[in-house]
Amino acid sequence: MLTYIIWNVAPYLAEIGNFELHWYSILFAAGFYFSFRIMTSIYVSEGRKETDVEKLSIYMFLATLIGARVGHCVFYDWAYFQHHIMEIFLPVEFEPEFQFTGFRGLASHGAAYGIIFAVWLYSRKYKDQRFLYVLDRVVIVVALAGACIRMGNLMNSEIIGKPADSAVSFVFTSPAKQHLIGTFGKKMIQDVRFKELGKDSIISGLPVTQLKMTLKTKRIDSAAAFSNYAVANALSKDKNASEHIIIPKDQNIFLASRIVDDKHQEIDVLVYGIPRYPAQLFEAISSFLIFLLLYALYKKYRAETPEGLLFGLFVVILFSLRFFYELFKENQSAFEDEMDWNMGQILSIPLIVAGFFSLFRSFKLMKDKKQLHDKK
Repeated sequence: MLTYIIWNVAPYLAEIGNFELHWYSILFAAGFYFSFRIMTSIYVSEGRKETDVEKLSIYMFLATLIGARVGHCVFYDWAYFQHHIMEIFLPVEFEPEFQFTGFRGLASHGAAYGIIFAVWLYSRKYKDQRFLYVLDRVVIVVALAGACIRMGNLMNSEIIGKPADSAVSFVFTSPAKQHLIGTFGKKMIQDVRFKELGKDSIISGLPVTQLKMTLKTKRIDSAAAFSNYAVANALSKDKNASEHIIIPKDQNIFLASRIVDDKHQEIDVLVYGIPRYPAQLFEAISSFLIFLLLYALYKKYRAETPEGLLFGLFVVILFSLRFFYELFKENQSAFEDEMDWNMGQILSIPLIVAGFFSLFRSFKLMKDKKQLHDKK
């Protein structure tokens, strides 16, 4: 028997009219807020001004957004964006017709490279704050912000893991729920719930488990026909939903129908859920533990923190783990399927190398300082 969690969390906390307050936005903002407070306490404890943190925060905020956006467009979808350059910087699509889309696609590696570049620019302008000095303190809160952002990915049911026949797996049902409500409208479908039926099997080589999907709908004449044709077609033809929910082919998926009141009924439908590794949760936990490690080391050394130590530890540990976690994640772009290492692994390698170089330099400085102290 598969052991899994049915993850049916909505991607938003509240809905007011057409406005949705998304968990991702809340966690993204929380990451920056707590990062600012911690950076302020670090700088003030070393006799620096809070205004230094305010200036640095502007660099970090812009570097994160611009770096993550440009990184996604260049590293993962350049085949499209090389012909639509303006769409990299504008939250719209011009083809096939003009529409507002928001910024779809952010890459954490792009944010990492962007932050390093931004700190270099910052240290060149404010020469009393050395490059590695700033990086050592920035990475403490970057780890915390990264944990918040990965939790936002989990709430969005995005950056998913590969199908998992293991004790650590999630069935992400929210994409199917959101697609059905979006397809038929909230006047037609008020709610969608999933419940385990408990029979596991293999479909198309994937480990799956039987689920009962209950739809609360307006009263309709034929619940069976609606289930077997309208619902089945909607889910099977949507790429995002079909990554998590499989409709059994040539099979009656209608289970039962119950009248709720004069205007509503509930329809039970048989579907199969695909348990997947919760890769977002793995990365969120890792990032938070790295934050605790770096903050503890800073508390130990404070202003005497060996230059480059925290930055080196951060990039070596985080991106070595990222390289490993990519083995359990679905590729983000189709072209990666033909690669031995995917883009996330390739982009991690330069950062790991830079981290080892920074650690080597830091340990050498510590050794030289100790030898100088012994001579005295």
